[in-house]
Amino acid sequence: MKIVKILLFAVMALILFVTTAFVAAGLLVPESRSFANEIEINAPADVVWQVINDRGKYTEWQTNLTKVDIVDDKNWVEYPKDSPEPLKFSLAKDERPNGMEFDYTIGASFAGKWTGELTQTSWGSKLKTVDSYSAKGWVTKILIYAFFDMKVFSRDWNNKLKQRAESLNR
Repeated sequence: MKIVKILLFAVMALILFVTTAFVAAGLLVPESRSFANEIEINAPADVVWQVINDRGKYTEWQTNLTKVDIVDDKNWVEYPKDSPEPLKFSLAKDERPNGMEFDYTIGASFAGKWTGELTQTSWGSKLKTVDSYSAKGWVTKILIYAFFDMKVFSRDWNNKLKQRAESLNR
């Protein structure tokens, strides 16, 4: 009987600990985050924009995508390998040659914006990007914070864009 009481106490303590950790994470993890990156690309601006706008070829240089469905000129859907749901994108602003903005969502609880500003330089282009997102609900924001590093992802995306644009510029 003493062992049953000890086990019951241990289970209750574990439940209390997990509940407290979940509430603390829900209160402390920010709902919205934003990450800025800057990268120099040895290719002219028109080549960089060509790569960004050729969404049908994203799977050739974005290795984390299984496929991309083009809905129309302003909307497309990306299917990441490690995501339970696809990302739905829409073109929010097209101000080429200077910049573009995309909005994206995953389900009803995650929304984001990608902003790219491109400057032509004597050696190629300088791309400044800002990736921002907002996660609705404690579970979503905790899962995103714990399992998805947007800063690393956006830096990696820019590096792959650079490689692709420079390979087309040769």
